[in-house]
Amino acid sequence: MASLASVAIVPLVGPFHTRWPRYTVVHVRELLKSFSPDVVALAPLAPGDLAAPTWQDTDEVALPHTVVPWARRVGVPVVAVGLAPDDALDPGDQQASDDLERYLQQYEAGKQRLARVRAAEAPIRQLLGSALNLGRIRAELVPAIAAQQAERELVLGKGPGTAWLEERAALVASRALSSGGRRIALLAGVDSVPALTEVLRGHCQLVEVAEVDAGDEGTQRALLDVAMLGEVEDSTILLRRLAELAVPEARYHEANLLLAASRPQEALDSLERLLKLEFHEPYYLPGFALARLGQVYDLAQARAEALRSYRGVLALAWAPAAAVAAATAGLAAPFGLYDDYSS
Repeated sequence: MASLASVAIVPLVGPFHTRWPRYTVVHVRELLKSFSPDVVALAPLAPGDLAAPTWQDTDEVALPHTVVPWARRVGVPVVAVGLAPDDALDPGDQQASDDLERYLQQYEAGKQRLARVRAAEAPIRQLLGSALNLGRIRAELVPAIAAQQAERELVLGKGPGTAWLEERAALVASRALSSGGRRIALLAGVDSVPALTEVLRGHCQLVEVAEVDAGDEGTQRALLDVAMLGEVEDSTILLRRLAELAVPEARYHEANLLLAASRPQEALDSLERLLKLEFHEPYYLPGFALARLGQVYDLAQARAEALRSYRGVLALAWAPAAAVAAATAGLAAPFGLYDDYSS
């Protein structure tokens, strides 16, 4: 009898990777490296998604940022094993789940049932407000999610009440095990981890990869993430630390902080320095940098240069949807300082 495949479930936390300095996208990549998979299976993406660059507009930022680039660089096959909205094998119907909640909202007893479900989410919300590492994700967040999902099933029942969580997890798990790998890294949103763990148990050797030290790169990533969020009252120290980083992404975040501080000329200087560098990584940088450059040129009354930058975004093989929207708006009308400059 053939031995069972070894599967390591790696939890993804979407945009929270940018808020948790001890579980950045670099930590996710280092976890994969320490496990040495022969297949990387991606639960957030559906079969066929990787064929077009638009898959990079995913909320699971670790996938385009570090996971897929690393796997492709070292030659590890990457397979998308999730469900598309129109997947013929999807056992559920999202519309039915939405209809159930709308139905329950019409009645007092139904509202009380939904309130119980919402109350069970409180420990999760509290944990998400902390800066978690992998250990706390496993020891606290995953159990809190499992408890909330169990309460939801108890109150609302299976099927529409649980959005067919178990059945969908079984399909994802089956696709991962069918990938042909003997050491499979299954990356999944943390809310899917409890169900995936249950359906995989007994069908593979579940491996818990030890926490890793992301080193200097992880520290740098955490700093860049703080700069990207821009949620600081005084950016002086942050700008000083960014100036010490000789990476293109630092110039982009530097420009955003300067622009937010109403220092558009200095922002333009940072972006023009960026243009002299090789800035094709990370995946979102070319589109966002060119869109921001167009906006800052507009502020400098350099409309011709702004238009050239906006057109540069649209000429890329792929750019984030937000960058495309900013460029499209900039082509239609000059950017103003009090417009939305979230790109």
